[in-house]
Amino acid sequence: MASPESPPQPALATTKRKFHKLLDNLAASTSSTSLASTLQESNASATSIVERTLPEPPQKRSRVTDLAGGTRTVSGSDRIRAIQEKLFTPRKSGDRQAGTGIRTVNQSSGPVKLSTPRKEPNFQPHSQEQFLGRLKTFADVKKWTNKPEAINEVQWAKRGWVCDTWNTVACKGGCEQRVVVKLYPRRKDHDGKEIDMTEDMIDDVDEGLIQKFGELIVEGHYEDCLWRKRGCMDDIYHIPIPNRVKTSAELLERYRSSLAIADELPLPENFTYPGPSIEEILKDINQTFFTLPDSSPLENFPPSSAAEQKAFVFALFGWSGMSESNIALATCNHCFQRVGLWLYKDEKLKASSSRLDVPVESLRLDLLESHREHCPWKSPQSQSNPPDGPVKNMAAWETLEYVLRSGRGKKEEKHTAADAEAQSYRGSIDSDGGALEMKDADNTKSLNEKWRKFKAKLRRTTSRKSLKSIKSMKSGKSVTLNGEKETENAD
Repeated sequence: MASPESPPQPALATTKRKFHKLLDNLAASTSSTSLASTLQESNASATSIVERTLPEPPQKRSRVTDLAGGTRTVSGSDRIRAIQEKLFTPRKSGDRQAGTGIRTVNQSSGPVKLSTPRKEPNFQPHSQEQFLGRLKTFADVKKWTNKPEAINEVQWAKRGWVCDTWNTVACKGGCEQRVVVKLYPRRKDHDGKEIDMTEDMIDDVDEGLIQKFGELIVEGHYEDCLWRKRGCMDDIYHIPIPNRVKTSAELLERYRSSLAIADELPLPENFTYPGPSIEEILKDINQTFFTLPDSSPLENFPPSSAAEQKAFVFALFGWSGMSESNIALATCNHCFQRVGLWLYKDEKLKASSSRLDVPVESLRLDLLESHREHCPWKSPQSQSNPPDGPVKNMAAWETLEYVLRSGRGKKEEKHTAADAEAQSYRGSIDSDGGALEMKDADNTKSLNEKWRKFKAKLRRTTSRKSLKSIKSMKSGKSVTLNGEKETENAD
């Protein structure tokens, strides 16, 4: 019994038809569905003949979704263009939508913050610039009063301390320790109450108290602070005056600053200074000392007028001129002393002299004594010149005058020595010439005879050398000829 004919398999035919449809959809440029959705539709059609009891699972969502959340009815090129615009267009941080995987990189939303410059390290014991910066904080008389030399402001500044408040030092930028330097009790008013920021300096200071604060200069720092282990060098206050280029530039800078306020400078009879007069100093200065490389010609130099000479004297003793709030001042850039020039005007001095009943000479401005006691312009110990040189035990003002005047002196000494040597040489020639003239005819004949014999001897020596060279040449030729003959005979 033959079996009945089996029915066709609709599942295979449907799968083949759907497969061709899938290929057509992939080739079409205006397709509105993605490859993933097409595969999902074909799979769903292929299994549609099979009855399913389970509910149909939700359709898988595409990885790249439309950013606007709308229907996908655009072409692939448009979608790529939209994605590129989203990628390369900066946007605010609040505009990012949930579910989107596109974000900008290295786009700052706020203003660009400038990086603050890096601070210099606090511990630089070899830096004179930082040392002077710390020392300047002690210059205000409203914050620091005079102390004994063992614990004065120079000793504190050498160990990294700065003046913070009234007689209080601090290690700024280091261990941040603070030390209150209190030597004298406070002054009292009429009611017996102590006055703040005052000191009663009538009584002498206890030596034990000075020693205690001397130890705190070092031990006041924390144990791990670098300033506790080492301080500045002993010659950190030294002014390098023998450095010609630097000294000339600084001297001219002080001179020009004082010349700018020449009308406010005291009269020559109202200020004093040690050493020779300004006329003698200017006469001995070598002008080439101020010829700096690649510099413009100097104006108002050498000083000739009274105003220019006054300005040069102030510069020679380390003072610079400045005007602050229409008040003329003379300042020192090493001890930071400030002198009000209005106090030394002629009418002011005469009024003070009559009021105090003292002579005018005692009220004059002393250009050297007006510096602080520790200033290198005044103190040879602070200047610390080499102990084995010609400027040993000299303060800065003496060293500067020596350098300015010694150049011309050394040059003149060289010229004098050279002239003396040349004069003696010329004298010896003249004396020899006179002696030759005094010789008689016999001596002249003897000299001529010696000269004739010398020339004859020289001629014989020359002829002998020439004969020897000729003989050597002949012997060389004979050797060559004999060698050639022997070669021919051998052939």
